[in-house]
Amino acid sequence: MEILRKLHIPGWSAKERAPESVVVHKVSGALTNAVFFVSCPSVPSARTLLLRIYGSSSGSLISRPRELHVLHVLSSRYKIGPRVYGTFENGRVEEYFDSVTLTAADIRQPEISAWIGARMAELHSVDIGTVEGPNWRPDNDVHGWEIAANVKSWFGPAKAVFDLPVVSDDVRKQIDLDRFKLEWTRYVDWMVNQKHTYGQRRVFCHNDAQYGNLLRLKDSSQGLDEHRQVRPCSFPLTY
Repeated sequence: MEILRKLHIPGWSAKERAPESVVVHKVSGALTNAVFFVSCPSVPSARTLLLRIYGSSSGSLISRPRELHVLHVLSSRYKIGPRVYGTFENGRVEEYFDSVTLTAADIRQPEISAWIGARMAELHSVDIGTVEGPNWRPDNDVHGWEIAANVKSWFGPAKAVFDLPVVSDDVRKQIDLDRFKLEWTRYVDWMVNQKHTYGQRRVFCHNDAQYGNLLRLKDSSQGLDEHRQVRPCSFPLTY
């Protein structure tokens, strides 16, 4: 409660708000995040919040400072994604959308599929320079065409795991890390060739727009364009 007051979140700053009136409901838990809805049913003006607690190892997979910067730019400038109210060492408090997750059947509907396409087009129109800062230039982008650099950095640790005696030969054969590394290298080479073939323009992408990462607002009567009922979430934050 003290954190919410200090953040001056609308509806949550009143000192008389009693902690026992707050309901915390866990909605998911995985490697990268545990997510909770925080509400105060007795106070209508206190909007539900989303509390995200980072997984203990997720910092090695995701740059949290970069993630927060990108989320801030997307929400404040482009009205894409949730507003982040505040952060702490292992999590953050952010805006909650009263919504439902889309299903496989939903995204097969032509109308909803078109909405998703329109939202992705808006995301692809985000100015990369705005996200990366004033010193960003297409020809000196630190991410460049080192495609998904995290994958390359995982090869060493992955091999170390596969060399452990507890890993069976069947598992090693099924995953076949050497073949994956070869196929990945071929893919990166192919992408570099596409750069020279089709030009250097890149766009800000979601890159994980499966239906579990797409929300649809329950209340579509907020004066929004129809396609903005769809809200993408869980951005991998790549180009």
